[in-house]
Amino acid sequence: MDLSVLRSAPQISHPAGHELITEGRPLQGVYFLESGEVEVCKNGVSIAEIYEPGAVMGEMSWLLATLPTATVKTSTPCTFRHVANPPEFFRLNPAATVHMATILARRLDSLNRYLVEIKHQFQDRADHLGIIDEVLDSLMHKHPRDIPRRNAGD
Repeated sequence: MDLSVLRSAPQISHPAGHELITEGRPLQGVYFLESGEVEVCKNGVSIAEIYEPGAVMGEMSWLLATLPTATVKTSTPCTFRHVANPPEFFRLNPAATVHMATILARRLDSLNRYLVEIKHQFQDRADHLGIIDEVLDSLMHKHPRDIPRRNAGD
């Protein structure tokens, strides 16, 4: 994507160690990485390191209207473009919308390939691990529906 479309969004910078998005806390908008590296953690487990300019963060929470399910923390000093009003920004910037959709499609494709690999590893198991094949099969063939998230205390 031509990142020039992001110039209309305010530029913000944070030092290493700053929590940009905190799991379970209200989202303050969507962020596009201009420079630096961030780490994404879910339940305290590192699940991704992001350093590609143009990477978007906070889009899942915004799109699904949920609290963030992961924490995004700067690993190095970082510069972002902050979009405080995502609906308006994406309406006015279709190229940014396509860019975000492409990123989400890449993530989904990567996850699908990973699930298929795990499915192949466990499909012929006769023990208790054989159920993994069945669970993955149901995940891969069901159309997602809007299921409310449960809190840890529920």
